[in-house]
Amino acid sequence: MNKNEEQYRILKQIVHTFYHNSNEKEKKVQSKVNNLTVEPKLIYDTFNKTLRADFKIGDTQLYKIKNLPEFFERMLNHDDYKYGNKLEFVHTKDAFKEECRPLLDFVLKYAEIIKYANETVGSYSKYMRTMSNEHITISNTGLDEIFDVLKNQKISFKINTEDYEVLFADNNPNIIFTIEQEKNGDYVITPNIDVFSYEILNGKEYLYLLTNTALYRCDKEFENKTLKLLNIYRENYTPSIRFKSEEFPNFCSLIYPKLKKEISLDKLDTAIIDKYIPDDLYVKIYLDYDENNYITADLRFVYGDTEFNPLKKVEVKIARDFAKENEYLDVLVDTGFMLDTEKARLVLADDEKIYNFLTKDIEEYMKTFEILATDNFNNKEIRRPKIGSIGVKIENNLLEVNLSNIEFDIEEVQNIMKKYTLRKKFHRLKDGSFLNLEENETMDFISGLIESEDISYEEIKNGEFKLPISRSMYLDKILQNIDADITKDEDYKKIVNQVSKKEFDDDIELPKRIKI
Repeated sequence: MNKNEEQYRILKQIVHTFYHNSNEKEKKVQSKVNNLTVEPKLIYDTFNKTLRADFKIGDTQLYKIKNLPEFFERMLNHDDYKYGNKLEFVHTKDAFKEECRPLLDFVLKYAEIIKYANETVGSYSKYMRTMSNEHITISNTGLDEIFDVLKNQKISFKINTEDYEVLFADNNPNIIFTIEQEKNGDYVITPNIDVFSYEILNGKEYLYLLTNTALYRCDKEFENKTLKLLNIYRENYTPSIRFKSEEFPNFCSLIYPKLKKEISLDKLDTAIIDKYIPDDLYVKIYLDYDENNYITADLRFVYGDTEFNPLKKVEVKIARDFAKENEYLDVLVDTGFMLDTEKARLVLADDEKIYNFLTKDIEEYMKTFEILATDNFNNKEIRRPKIGSIGVKIENNLLEVNLSNIEFDIEEVQNIMKKYTLRKKFHRLKDGSFLNLEENETMDFISGLIESEDISYEEIKNGEFKLPISRSMYLDKILQNIDADITKDEDYKKIVNQVSKKEFDDDIELPKRIKI
């Protein structure tokens, strides 16, 4: 082969690489098979508390995937591979039924993890354990993921040595604790489940309860109530909990109100229920201000037709939900309310806590309690500092500015500005009401005037002040950022308009009544 022929041979190599090979690959990828299934089997070891999954694939006959990393490689390379007499196919996702592809994605994700984890171990395998190629050990995250794929399906599940069909149920198990009274007067609480027949599995985001019929994905309420109660049975190795009749009132006041949904009273006499089971607790709070401008809260607990002040030492002859009462009292204490024992009421004395209560907490209170406020309380609402209208005119060769419809005590403007400069959230006026100082254009306007050093607080208090003509543009600039009804006379507007048009030459025409 001469030199020229050698050069032409290179072109043939390119054609072979990019044409023939691509055609071969295209043929290789094409497959008439499109009905393969992926079938999982989960195995749970109750002793070691481990969960793993095996997988089979196929159509008329299923074959176990014995080497997950190799299966991943075949899918990656679109290999044509024969598993047995009844299964040979090109490894593409299209070869599988559409409903099986989410599970296939799960298998491929963890098969890839196994492959690269074991390759990383490499020559250190004598000293480090490799992951099994035959199955996927289900981690906390993996449990959440495989449940998402299999929920509402019945899946083959092996628990120790026994095989079951387990429903992946996206709901809490229906576990009820029934209370009944025995002939000797004792009370017994029994769950409708064998407390030793289930397993608890932890996902990353969820908790699961496994029986031989279902794997339940449980919510936080189940975890914090039903499961905690079940754990007490387990910890004490007992299928039921027994207590004496004299303890029943405490059970009704302290335990039952928190577990109403979980505990059934169907086997109790109605007379016992009426006597000991409390009605729903309803709370009224009467709000007012005292002579110190502290918030006062008069509290009333209501059970049916009975209403009383829980802060007074009075005998109330009804069944009470003490757990709920304490929960509501804690809400008030967390807000900052303190007990006034003399008047049997609660008092909120700290200005910042009062402000937080009025701006944030009261909204939550209104969702939980009935709030009844006096006119005195309602009149001291939180306001934003605002100047209703501003007038600007030129008089005696000066800018004359008038402020009116001021919605705060102008006498306190200096103290208000001190708080605003320090980036305080509020200022409390002498009448006990609050000014919200957060991001306020009125305060920015007054701050701009004071910083210009042309006027004093005393002038602002008078609601009228004067500025030199030279401050016209500065005044106009800070007026642009305030939400107020602004009135400008024609002379002032003419100066601003001409200067804004950059007519800075000697021919600028000022109003005749203005002297320079």
